[in-house]
Amino acid sequence: MVSMNDTNTEALVALAPGAEALVEASKRLLMDGGMDALRVDKITQAAGQNRAMVSYYFGGKAALLAVVVDSLIHEAVQELATQAQGLPEGDARVDAHVDSTLSLMQTPEFLATLDVIPPAFRNDDLRERLAKLYGWYREVNATCLDPNPDPSQAERLNGLATLFVAVIDGLAIQFALDSESVDLDSIGRLLKEIVGLVLHPAE
Repeated sequence: MVSMNDTNTEALVALAPGAEALVEASKRLLMDGGMDALRVDKITQAAGQNRAMVSYYFGGKAALLAVVVDSLIHEAVQELATQAQGLPEGDARVDAHVDSTLSLMQTPEFLATLDVIPPAFRNDDLRERLAKLYGWYREVNATCLDPNPDPSQAERLNGLATLFVAVIDGLAIQFALDSESVDLDSIGRLLKEIVGLVLHPAE
């Protein structure tokens, strides 16, 4: 049985093949049909597993959902962390980070993470997990925006990273609802300008 300890943002616990099949099937269903699609019978059928395996591996559907949430958000933030290692220095860094984040924002995996936010408001365990993962999400964005900040500007950079995450999540929702009316090219240019002004205010 998988241990449901605190979320490890460095790496997810290795799962048994059957448990991994259930998680991957849940992720596919979530991306295709949202939270309503995450029914145990659908999950087990898609995973080619017996219904009892959900309880065997995870203890129940709620714990399986927690692992699915961990996996989806961990993958999205890990992708940003990997991209951060290849970002250029100087002014081009912000431009590259905005471009890569806007691309990531449009993926089914990223959009699926937004499906799990409303249920988290009513589930203490899920809310705690999401809060911890969002903390890591903000830290990675802060590093992407400025890898070597002046210590006196740490609070300002953390605030900028929080706003950046809020903008990206909000854009993802608006783009998913009405992609034709959300011009990501012009918004991207504006976001780069705003972030640049905050990072390097005119003296």
